[in-house]
This record gives sequence, structure tokens and C-alpha cells, in this order.
Amino acid sequence: MCYFLYGSLYGDVSESEYIDVKNKYGLKISLGTKHDVKNTVKAAAEFVRDDYRVTDWVCVCDSPVGKHDPTDPMIIELSNLITELSALPGAKQTNICKTWTGKQNKKEVKLKLSDTDLPTFLADFKENTLYSLEC
Repeated sequence: MCYFLYGSLYGDVSESEYIDVKNKYGLKISLGTKHDVKNTVKAAAEFVRDDYRVTDWVCVCDSPVGKHDPTDPMIIELSNLITELSALPGAKQTNICKTWTGKQNKKEVKLKLSDTDLPTFLADFKENTLYSLEC
């Protein structure tokens, strides 16, 4: 099977402002909760759901996320997307994970976005861990 990258933005954000940011990028982070991401990961064992998938690639096994290169263009794009979405009024939390199909995340980690060097974090990302970045 494969790894998939899932993500959500939680908070009371304006739909139009969210769409304006979302449309700037080739990657996507859907509006939703940490629980939505967990359910999508869990359901992926039965069938592939893309509700909260960050990419539309077949899989992200070879993606730069977790490959220790914070200068990779995809890492920079994902970092910019998360930064811009998290700056929207009402944004509370961005949730993201890279999880093996059919498996649940083994760990959950909470971080403060303001204390995180986002490109380095994404480059050093641990698989099968759900990260919640508080805005």
C-alpha cells in the first residue's frame, strides 16, 4: 500500500477567505477537525477517501515530506499554504499527518505554529503521527 498526506484547518473562518487562499495552491487543506482527519485515515483501510488528502497523487511515499530537505519546492508550498490558512481570522488549528493506508496514527503531537520553523518541521515530519499546529 502507500502513505497518504492528510490535513485539515479547524476554526470559524470565512468560507470565501478560505477559498481565496486555497485556490492559490496546488496542494489543499480542507476545512475540518482533527476528528475528521482521524476518521478519513481510518476509512482509507476500506476505500480510498480524498476528503482530507493534501495531494491528489496516487500516494506520497516519495514526497519530500519527512525527507529532511526544508528547501524542497513542495515543502515550501505546503509551508506557505499552512501559514496563510492559519493566519485567517478565526483559524484555530491545522492538523496534518502522513499515514500508511489502513493504519491509524500511532501518536498525536501538539505544537504552537508560532514556535515552529514550518519548512524544517515538514521536512523532518514523522510518519503515522497526527500533528496539530495551534494557530
